Amino acid sequence: MKRAADSGSDERLLKRANSSLFSIATLDNSNEEGIGESVEQLASLNCVQDGGYFVGCSEDSEEANLAHSGGRNNCDCRTAVVFEAAEKHFDRHNKFHKERPARILSVRDCLSKTTSSTEKSILERCHDISNENSRTSCLGEEDFLRVHLPGYMQILDRTSCCCNDRLDNEAEQYKSIYFTNSSVQTAKIAASSFCRLVGDVVCGKYDNGFAVIRPPGHHAEPGFAGGYCFLNNVAVTASYAIERLHVRKVLIVDWDVHHGNGTQKAFIDDPNVLYFSIHRFDNGNFFPFSKDAGPRIVGNGHGEGKNVNVAWNEKNMGDDEYLVVFEKLLMPIATEFDPDLVLVSAGFDAAKGDMGDCSVTPECFARLTRQLKTLAGGKVVCALEGGYVRSILCKCVESVVMALLDGLDDTWKDETNSFYKNLGDKEMLDCIDPSAAKSIRETITAHSQYWQCLKEACK
Repeated sequence: MKRAADSGSDERLLKRANSSLFSIATLDNSNEEGIGESVEQLASLNCVQDGGYFVGCSEDSEEANLAHSGGRNNCDCRTAVVFEAAEKHFDRHNKFHKERPARILSVRDCLSKTTSSTEKSILERCHDISNENSRTSCLGEEDFLRVHLPGYMQILDRTSCCCNDRLDNEAEQYKSIYFTNSSVQTAKIAASSFCRLVGDVVCGKYDNGFAVIRPPGHHAEPGFAGGYCFLNNVAVTASYAIERLHVRKVLIVDWDVHHGNGTQKAFIDDPNVLYFSIHRFDNGNFFPFSKDAGPRIVGNGHGEGKNVNVAWNEKNMGDDEYLVVFEKLLMPIATEFDPDLVLVSAGFDAAKGDMGDCSVTPECFARLTRQLKTLAGGKVVCALEGGYVRSILCKCVESVVMALLDGLDDTWKDETNSFYKNLGDKEMLDCIDPSAAKSIRETITAHSQYWQCLKEACK
């Protein structure tokens, strides 16, 4: 559902309201321009329910609602979390840089204080393994070299003894990068924390988890830094899981608003890693400004069909569009791929009110997470990527962690049944933004030859 200020006309707003599948954003007295008008119009159409949710929210399961409110601790999964704020990694020239330690500290504070109908905070309901991590990396050099080139790693390691001028010179070789002498070591600790968490999930100690770590990683290519990333946390961890934990196949889901160009390059020819990205593309004019983020880049050699890009070419994509991607593409392909482990590059800059000019709500991220938990025996582990408006970031992480904690197996079924009930006889691609529908069709066409589940869609 698009806000009135974004839709351009009342007519378009009302049309989207009538066709909405999954607009579940809570109406929370937001001060965003235009939100009051859109709520008033929707209310006049009887599209706002007493609970404060748009049409599409499942009301069938009282038990599920209790779980979402935090009132069912006995149904919690064994969810582990780890925090790494990398406080020695910061922009020396701008202490208010949007990618700074405060992102992680704010999330931890939020999870520590938030209580619903129980006395426990969300963090207390989780297993916080941060203190179990030593301040040194558990990874050897070979673990990074599975993803990154030796010469590149040598360049990074040399930053630990550079003067400030040299650090600035090194940073200027890349897009949106800054260094301190401790940056690379703290990044290695972050990647190590994620690997430890994944190891605990793979061996069955925990059911799932969330690594709230920085710096982010998905833009870090094998031999090139960019976009605040210089070590690719998710790629290093996926390789670690396959090589050292003997995981057979890994699904990487990247819902950051930016394409994970580094992750794509790391696994472009790997048949055992399925990379699935939903991102703004704008025909190659959105960061990282690469045509390789388009739907026709499907993988090379044995990895053909294992690289899936859903590339938005317009702003303001929201809950409906993301849920349809999951229903039409991600879940059918992922089920056919049959992964043993799901890693999520969990960036939240596609959230409504963040900097990506999209409109995904925290509850939508939670719903996507619950769907992913139906794969790989529930072994889903998230790593923070983007998300720079801290108040919004905190709500999104909180919602995803709550979804990971949710031990009620029927929650996702109720949500899916509600989705199809709202859909009725309509074709779901006709009920979302036309530009988004076109992007989804382009991806289906590009991958129909590789996946049995998509062949019928192209007939």
